[in-house]
Amino acid sequence: MTKYIIVGQGLAGTLLAYQMHKNNIPFKIIVDPIQKSASEIAAGLINPLVFKRLTKSWMADSLFPKMYETYNEMEELLSVKFIEQKKMIKPLVEQDIPMWQKRIDQGNMNHYIDRVDNDLRLEGYKAIEHYGSLNQTGACNLNIMIHAMRNFFKQHGYLIKEHLKVEDVTFEDKYVYWKNLSAEKIIFCRGYKDAQNALFPSDSFYLTKGELIEIEANALNEDYILNKNLFVLPTGQKRFKVGATYDWDTINESPTNEGKSDLLTKLDKLIDTDYTILNHWAGVRPTVKDRRPILGIHPHNKRLAIFNGLGTKGVMLAPYFSEQMLQLLENPQTQIDDEVKLDRFF
Repeated sequence: MTKYIIVGQGLAGTLLAYQMHKNNIPFKIIVDPIQKSASEIAAGLINPLVFKRLTKSWMADSLFPKMYETYNEMEELLSVKFIEQKKMIKPLVEQDIPMWQKRIDQGNMNHYIDRVDNDLRLEGYKAIEHYGSLNQTGACNLNIMIHAMRNFFKQHGYLIKEHLKVEDVTFEDKYVYWKNLSAEKIIFCRGYKDAQNALFPSDSFYLTKGELIEIEANALNEDYILNKNLFVLPTGQKRFKVGATYDWDTINESPTNEGKSDLLTKLDKLIDTDYTILNHWAGVRPTVKDRRPILGIHPHNKRLAIFNGLGTKGVMLAPYFSEQMLQLLENPQTQIDDEVKLDRFF
């Protein structure tokens, strides 16, 4: 008997489980021993801006303090470093400059935009004529974080390594049951797999396949993240993650030659040095139709809940909304943001 069963240990499941541990709430977390989550291969970029409209990301001012606070707590708990703050450079064309300068002058973006300038020369990159420089950007090494937390959960007796079939879960008035385990509630955090979860509305997700590559480039600058049609993210030891593609038609986890070719074509327009391709990955983002997370208790089954749909901004969203999710589980009368409520799909 435990209080909660969490299914899945991607970003959402990991952060929710951390919140439960932090608050001394009994739980078990079920991890599929074969299935990898999209989080494990994701770049984990931290970027407060939406470049297309040059606006702040949704709720950025609320999300960022909680994000850094939570990840710093986790790093201290694990004695593992997985967050790195690093300036992001956005190459611009001349027509972009007035809008960027306007955002700085308005005062509501200068917390994130460091400056707009000209003529940047970085080792290994082609000359950048105009650019914007961003603060509070960086990356979370999700692979390191998720595996360190998995070991932590195992050491504390929280972890169950087994494949869970939804049809094996049964509900009664007071408890939910799976095999020989019972709990007050079960929370599904399985990423895109929950798009096919018969317990929830099937039309809420709008899944996106993404591909990225890892390169080694000895002469490429490691001081900045570059973002122009793709990102070039330094990960240490002259290695870089480069991505990502967006495919809404073919939803699987198989890397493709087309995806690799697309990334390399864009990369070669940015850099001017030799490199070696080390890895090529693909994953499916659990994106939602309205681009907002999904969290809540099922309106027709108080033993069933979901925390999912973190999508491309998941690193920023997970700490804040995992707290909201736990508050809702502990007190179903808790008011959470209307835009993320599960009820919107019923």
